[in-house]
This record gives sequence, structure tokens and C-alpha cells, in this order.
Amino acid sequence: MKPWIIRSSSFVLTASLLLPVAQAHANTPEATAGKIVASPQLNGATLAATSKVKLSKEAALTLAAKFVPTSGLTLSNVSFRSADNWRSFPEWSFGWNKKDAKNEKVLLSYSVSINANTGELTSYSHYDQSRSNLPYAKRVSYADARAAAEQFLKKNNPGKAAETRLYLRELPEPKTPLTADVSYTFRFVRVVDDVLFPDNGVDITVNGAGIVSDFSLLWNDVKFEKPDKQISLEEAEKLFQEQADPQLSYLLPWERTGAEKDTVTLGYQNPFTFYLDAQSGKALNRSLKPRGESKEPVAVSSKPLSPLRSGAALSQEEAIEWAKKTFDLGKYELRSANYSEREYRGNRPVWELEYMEKGKENDNYIYVSFDAVTGDVYSYSKGKSKRDEEEKPAKTLDLKKLQAAAMETVRKWTPTSAHQLYLVDRAEEEIEPFQANQYRITLGRYINGIAAASGSAYLYYDAQTGELLSYRTDFGSETYPTKVPNRLSDDEAIQAWWKESAAEAVYALEPLSEEDDKKVKELPSYVPKRTAKLVYRVTSTPFEQPYFLDATTGEWRSASSGKVLNLHRPTPLDLKGHPAEKELSLMYEYEALSLEDGKILPQKPITRGEMIEMLMISLNQGRHYPVYSLERKATFSDVANDSRFFSAVEGAVDRGLLDKNASKLNPDEPINREELADMIVRALGYKKLTDYPGMFQSPLTDIGNTKHRASIIIATTLGIVPTDKTKFQPQGAVSRADAAVTFTRFLEKRGNVDTESDLLRD
Repeated sequence: MKPWIIRSSSFVLTASLLLPVAQAHANTPEATAGKIVASPQLNGATLAATSKVKLSKEAALTLAAKFVPTSGLTLSNVSFRSADNWRSFPEWSFGWNKKDAKNEKVLLSYSVSINANTGELTSYSHYDQSRSNLPYAKRVSYADARAAAEQFLKKNNPGKAAETRLYLRELPEPKTPLTADVSYTFRFVRVVDDVLFPDNGVDITVNGAGIVSDFSLLWNDVKFEKPDKQISLEEAEKLFQEQADPQLSYLLPWERTGAEKDTVTLGYQNPFTFYLDAQSGKALNRSLKPRGESKEPVAVSSKPLSPLRSGAALSQEEAIEWAKKTFDLGKYELRSANYSEREYRGNRPVWELEYMEKGKENDNYIYVSFDAVTGDVYSYSKGKSKRDEEEKPAKTLDLKKLQAAAMETVRKWTPTSAHQLYLVDRAEEEIEPFQANQYRITLGRYINGIAAASGSAYLYYDAQTGELLSYRTDFGSETYPTKVPNRLSDDEAIQAWWKESAAEAVYALEPLSEEDDKKVKELPSYVPKRTAKLVYRVTSTPFEQPYFLDATTGEWRSASSGKVLNLHRPTPLDLKGHPAEKELSLMYEYEALSLEDGKILPQKPITRGEMIEMLMISLNQGRHYPVYSLERKATFSDVANDSRFFSAVEGAVDRGLLDKNASKLNPDEPINREELADMIVRALGYKKLTDYPGMFQSPLTDIGNTKHRASIIIATTLGIVPTDKTKFQPQGAVSRADAAVTFTRFLEKRGNVDTESDLLRD
């Protein structure tokens, strides 16, 4: 007999545990007809757990089978999970699948979970391999997907439908998908006395075919505290603005490319990331504790300090001697030495040395790294043998003394950066040990009194002895202005963010008490009593990517790319009613087309760069990836790495969409119809077919001497590039409207191409 697998309070079973099998099968709809997997009987622990719930396996299976409408499936597994801290109700789960008889590949599967006491649907997932090749034109819209999600919830769990509300504030309406393989997720938040409780709710995912593929319920047994007196929404809005603590900092968008790759931007991030107590109006942190007052950071050094050494980079022998002078290595012997001439810390030369304690275990080591020119220590770590005795609880060390020791270590070991490192007093957070046997002191980097985009120091101390166990500094290679530029005031930043914000009352789940937290860790089946507190919170305008406020210009910028954003994209003045309105809207939505005086200008010729950018966006699932660094040599002399089109063009070169042998691309010039046809054929992966132009026949009379005759025939035959019966006009310009129609047809045909034989493709 195989042993049962018991994890936490979950019991994993198989389908033959449904006793009696004949009775269960008889009560199950025709949809569940199929093979039953053999397995051993229930053990005592499982029987004891399942005997305490109201629904038997048979009753739960009957309910679950109603969600499985397809016949010919095999009931492959059953599991039972008792209530625990993560899910406060017991649950039966059932799985069905249908496999390919030849290779055992799953073709169709369903998974359904039922509340073992109430019979409610708690989770559901559905996979159908036959729908993986859905045509692009047949995908559902966001609005249709939303309607499907709402209908599914109302039909299959009407109780929770009545107690939840579709919440759209957290996520923006997604862009029009560029592939058929798309899914939409909707969050239905629990509502208590007309107040949202975001910690509970239902998540529903709808696939591109408009079918619900996933359903998940999170619902706790919670006591909701009602304050004796509640401040009004208007009062809360005023208090949020009064208590906001805007933090000015240098930011470095991680996807920036070209000349600005290492250039920082001075910005303000959201200053409303705290709660307000709905009764007192006091600011609370995310743990629902009173927010501590911000204190001015303390500089490790009030002025720049001289480097430990200067001159040429240390040789290996000199580096070893330098380490002996700097660290206590008397009991250790050198094990390895590595040198990096351009290490990631600002392309500095760095030595890395590892030592082992003589005659001791392998974990008795010291590792150090330091700058080969200045001697600045970048990292130090010391390993110790595991104690034979049980770990002793941490001592209450003198925090102030520990902080002072940390700052002195930085001045001693990394003097050239000491004036940029600051101790940020985090009050309660710093008093607690980092682990049971360690304390951590954190230092942040500031440039001219403003938090830097990167740079920090971490020091870890033994909680028993106060010994330094680990030291690590980390600095990026970005550049900073010599002085703080003119900027928005804190009040101006608060008001700018407030225009994009809305306050609302919500219930927030209070953290577990220390006692409950301990019980949960010791007894996974323990279900603590939870309490929710009424608070106010602020949500900001949802957008497809994180953003921040540029402190010098007042513009909104992408936190990833650094590009200026329009959080409320204006509707083009000349688009409504145009025959290509839908297609042009798609290109405008992905910023391949920009407005001029508020107009999209459908008849304006599209440029070569704009078309390349849109094709690359479609090939990269709506993004401009890949991002190329400054080290990438530009393929074309007129598309340097500071060009808007650089990444798109280089990506197109790597994907074979462009002829890299040309010296210039002329990205700002109109693309002609012949070039467009060739680019489309390359994007489809049919370029190799054009090596055999003689195999193509066409009624077009003006393409005989064209360079890309085969591409023109393929693109027109597939119905992607429009043409009349006999004329193609190879050198003709392509209007924005025609480009948009062509692009949309490309997306539709690409979906069909993806299902065809790879024999025709590159």
C-alpha cells in the first residue's frame, strides 16, 4: 500500500476513494462518465478530518460534476483540505482530464473545488487544448469578457455574487490584444455594509474565446470592527493631503536605453501609500500600526574622506597584503583570488578573496572584495560553524551603539562613499532582529540630500555577541547632477498626485497577534479568529505601467522606460466615423502613431520608422523589447542609439525584418508599398519562399521589375496588403489608414499562419 501524502491539513486522495463508487457514479451527470483511477482506501487521519464536514465526497462530487459539461473525461484525482489559516473553510477538490491515447498529452481538463460545508464553488479551472489556436479575429473584447465573468459568478455562486462588487479601480482596462492568446482577469471584492473588504473576494479569468478558465474564491471568517465615530470622506481627503509625506528621490528607469541609460530623473513617487484610521484620522502604515514620524537621515560623514590608497591597481600579491592589514585573518588561509578589471560597480577594478579557517569545517570562511585602486571595501562576510546547541534567543543589544559601530566601520572601510551614505532611523523596524540570531543595520545613499537611485550598505551583527558577520555596499554606475535642479515643491507634488487620486473607506485585515502567529507556524490546521479594521485608503489612476511625477517638469513618466506618459490619452479629433477607425485606434493605442494638433491624420503617409515600431511591438507581445544597451553598435548610420526607433530597428534587424547591409534606413521618410509588403512577409516568416520568384504568378501588371516581386504576390494573395485587380503601385506611399488596415490584417493572418506547417517557414 502506498503511503498517504499529508501536507499541512490537506489530504491528497484519488478517485476510487469515492465509496461506494457505484453510488457516486450513479449520482454523477453523464459528463463524468469515464474511467476511475484505482487507489487505496482512506486512512484514519483522513476519515477523521472528513467526518467533521457537512458534505460527503459523494455529495460534493455531484455538485462539482455540474461544472464539467463534456463527456469522455477521466476522474483522475480527489483531494480534501481542512480549514486552515490560509483558507478558513474545508474543501473538496476534484480533477478530470482527457488525454491523447498516443502520447498521453492532456487535451482537456477541469478542476473544481467545493466548500465542504456549504456546497459553494470555491475554485475552478478549465483547459482545452483545441482552443489554443483561436483565430485572432475571433478573440473576445474586454467588454465581452467582463460580461462573461459577471454571468459566471451570478450563475455558479449567486451567494458570493450578491456579496461582492466588480472593482475596476486597481487595474486599467487592458489594451486591445495583439494575439489571440489573451486572457482578462477580473476582481470581485467582498462588500460588508456597503464597504469594500479588498482582502476577500473572487478572481475570475476569461480566455480569448470568452470562456472562464479560472475562478478562485478567498473568503475569511472575519469580525468587522465598527468605530463608534467615523470621520467623513471629505475629512479623510483633507487629512490625506495634510499628512502626506512626499519623498523626493532620484529615479533610474530600468529600461532606459541610449545616451540616457545611466541618467537619473528627479521625481516624486506616490505620497498616499498609507491608511487613515476611520475613527481618529491618524495615519497608519500597511501593518495598521501608527505611522512613525519621518526623521532626517544622518550622514556617516559630513564631508568626503580621502581614499585608503591611490595609484595603480593592486597586483595579486599586493591585494593579499592589503587584505591582511584591513581584516583579522590570522587564523585563516587563502583559498582563492579573483580579479575583475571592470566589475559591475561603476566598471571599477575589484579583487575578490576567499579564506578558510585553518583546520576547521568548510563553513568557517571569510570572503572579502575591495576596490583594486582605492582599497574601498565592497563586501565582507564571515561564516561560522553551526552551533551544537539550540539557537539562543537574540539579546536586546543597544541599538544606538550598534548604529554608531556600523557608521564607524563604513568610514574605516569605504571612506570615499561615506559622505553619501546615511543612517535612516526606521524606529520600530530597526529594533527587531533581522533573523533570530542577527541584527541588520541599513544605510541609504543620498546625493546632495536627496535619496539616490541606487546605493546602500548593509551590516549584519551577531545578536549574541555583537560581532560583525557581514558587510555589503552596492553602488550603480548612474550619473547625477552636480547640484539639485529647480523642482516642484512638496506641496505642488502632493496636489499633482491628488488630482490622480481618490479616497475610499475599506476594511483592512489586521495582522495576526504574536500568539496566533506562533500557533499557525506550529499547528498548520489552526484557524485564528481574524479582525478587520475600518480605514480610509487612496487609489491612484490605474495605468498599464508604474509611473512617477517628474519633479523638474511636472510630467508623468514611466518608471520602467522613463518616457513621458499621458495618463488620460485624448481621443483623436478626426477619427470617429472614419472607415479605418478601429484599425487606426489600435496603432494609436500602442503609440505607434502620435497626434498632431489633436488629430491622427489618416491620410498622412506613415514613416518607415513608425511601421517598423508597430511590427516589433506586435512581435513582442505589445512591448518594445528587446532593449539594447549603449554597447550595441547601430546597424544604420541614421538610427543612432539615442533615436526613438533604435530598439525597434535593431530588434527588426535581429528578427530578419530589415536588410542590415544597407547603410541608411531613413526612418522618418514614408515607407513605400513594396517595402511594406516585404516587411510583412518577413514578419510572417515566409522570406525563404521569396528566393524562388519564378514559382509565383500574379495578375498584377506593374510588379515585373520590382525588387520584392515575390513578397508583393505573397502579401496580396494573403489579402494583407490591399490592391486593385491589376495595379499594385510598388513605389506608392502608404497612408496611416492603409498601414493600420494592413497591420490589422497581418495580425489576423499571422494567427492562421501560426497553425500551418512549419515547412513553409524560416
